[in-house]
Amino acid sequence: MPDTRPNSAAGVSHASAPHHPVSIGWRTAGGSWTTMPFAEAGSSVSVTERPGGGTRIAVTRAGAAAVEIAFAVPAKFQAFGGGERFETLDLRGQSVRYYLENFGLGNGTYLPSPWIATTLGYSLFLPDEAPAVFHIAAPFDPHVLRVQVEGESLTLDIDRGGLAELYAALIARIGPPLMPDAHFFGLWKAGDWRYENAATVAADVAGHVGLDLPMAIKLIDAYWASEVHSFAFDTGKYPDAWGMVSDMARDGTGIYLWLCPWVVVGTKSFDYARAKGYVIVDRHGELITRRPGANPNVVAALIDFSNPEASAWWSGNLRGLVKQGIVGFKADFGEQLPEHAVLRSGETGGRAHNAFVRYYLEATIAAFDGKTPAIISRSGSPRVRAPIWSGDQTSDFCPKTGLPSAIRAVQSANLSGWSFIGSDLGGYFGTPTPQVFARWTQFACFTPLMMLHGLGCREPWDMDAGSAAVYADYARLHLALRPVFEQYGREAAGGGLPLLRMMPLAFPEIDWSRINDWDQQYMLGPDILVAPVAFYGNTRAVYLPAGDWYDVLAGEWVSGPAWRVHDVPLDRMPLFLRDGARLTLAADAAHGTALGLIAVNPDRHSSVDAAHGFAPDWRVDHIGIVGARGRVAPQSSTADQPAMAEAIGGWFSQDITWLSPDALIKVNPG
Repeated sequence: MPDTRPNSAAGVSHASAPHHPVSIGWRTAGGSWTTMPFAEAGSSVSVTERPGGGTRIAVTRAGAAAVEIAFAVPAKFQAFGGGERFETLDLRGQSVRYYLENFGLGNGTYLPSPWIATTLGYSLFLPDEAPAVFHIAAPFDPHVLRVQVEGESLTLDIDRGGLAELYAALIARIGPPLMPDAHFFGLWKAGDWRYENAATVAADVAGHVGLDLPMAIKLIDAYWASEVHSFAFDTGKYPDAWGMVSDMARDGTGIYLWLCPWVVVGTKSFDYARAKGYVIVDRHGELITRRPGANPNVVAALIDFSNPEASAWWSGNLRGLVKQGIVGFKADFGEQLPEHAVLRSGETGGRAHNAFVRYYLEATIAAFDGKTPAIISRSGSPRVRAPIWSGDQTSDFCPKTGLPSAIRAVQSANLSGWSFIGSDLGGYFGTPTPQVFARWTQFACFTPLMMLHGLGCREPWDMDAGSAAVYADYARLHLALRPVFEQYGREAAGGGLPLLRMMPLAFPEIDWSRINDWDQQYMLGPDILVAPVAFYGNTRAVYLPAGDWYDVLAGEWVSGPAWRVHDVPLDRMPLFLRDGARLTLAADAAHGTALGLIAVNPDRHSSVDAAHGFAPDWRVDHIGIVGARGRVAPQSSTADQPAMAEAIGGWFSQDITWLSPDALIKVNPG
């Protein structure tokens, strides 16, 4: 039976735990905080020990506007999670809000999560959706971790273990990320919504043909419709919209359409939604309007997706588009619910602010009638872990808003439960320089979503020859990596480790607080260490954990722990393969054929098992042994070089011996 003893006993039961509740507190509306020792809180606190492990602490204070619980923490530890983070991955010293914001930079986030994992052996999770703040050893209180929740009650779940165990406990609570269909891992192209029309769509098609690249998804951004949420193409911009959709589908390109959660005042869709009671009002029943995205030319009302009828109206219209050939949707925005709103569900805007995007995404997903939903969203809820993109970064190397922030975003999102993520390649705001474009292309290659999008030119075929060449090369590598994304994506979708793994998750034995810029490198699956160059200049320092690593740039084996410093040409990037790494690279995706790569340090191995470890559902026709320095034994059966051998040599190594896929490969002693 669960243990729900009074808090005096609970205080004793926690005395030997790694987490130590020291106080509870409450604040009245407009008042200051009142606190008391945790052990003296009486009936205000209940503690439940769950049979499967973990602890639930509930704090209640009738009439309070906010409630808190505080834990003692030592001077040295690290904390991670909190959803998608842009400024830092180590949250110690930060005040982290669980509050959805149109603010994808610095300490704000489109994708908050009420989960904090520490290196102290425990994590904290808030199962409610009410706005909250985690003050994690903030400068004003450096030895205390405070959790503050709006309302008169706070429920907090505590799990124990290392970072991998804490991640597993989180996924057991919220569910694993939603695995998208294969087209997600192809090449995406979105246009500048200010100018998008049939001619720009045709130019995107021609641009991909000119680079001999397949375009998996053409995303038609804002204002594709005759009016927002008429759910019909603007025939002035797209005279033969459905012919365009059909022609592109025949050539292997699916179309996604942009969505937003509002109806614009003055349109037929607004008049209909208002008459039906589908828009959000205040407690007096008065309409609430906003200027979405601070656009002075648009006044709009939010759709009340908590209203089942409004949700069904929305889903039905999207379902009609899917039946006509639209592949999927980009669910933009979702952060705008104001505090004074009152939803049809009875929730108020303050407490329902984080829940609004969940209603929005659930209504969008319902259009797919139980099939794998084809959506990407900017904002998200921990209860809906559909694919996302990281929002609106600046087209530069600014640490808090540019490429470095996007590199942090994909890692923190993965750790918080969203594995299928990418960014606007080149950033959203501003025109990227050739250097920024090249470095962002290299980073995007090693994320599951590789999408060209932003204000201004993002078309490689309209850029300089060097930019077009870099994009084409890494786009082909991204397509070749599809089996890798699928293999470790399935692992994540099955409840295993995330697809992209921050260094403290992959190597918890290391004190990463002592390693500079560790948040600018990550693991793709268990074997590929990705280290984008995200700084002005070309010099890059990378930290390698213990073990043997094949340094792709240098073409040599390195033993860690070690720092590697490279002057990186603009068309290359630092990449390291773990000894024994197995990579499955798509050769002919249409027929499911692939090539297998195995990184082998010949000083460590006398033989290699080549029959296992490759991605399922792909037929491996050739095995490439990387880094063996020609010391593959004569008794191994050789094979002709595959057609992709030259490209793979450029991506990974010129030191590759191609063999038939035998069960055992011999390595000559040195």
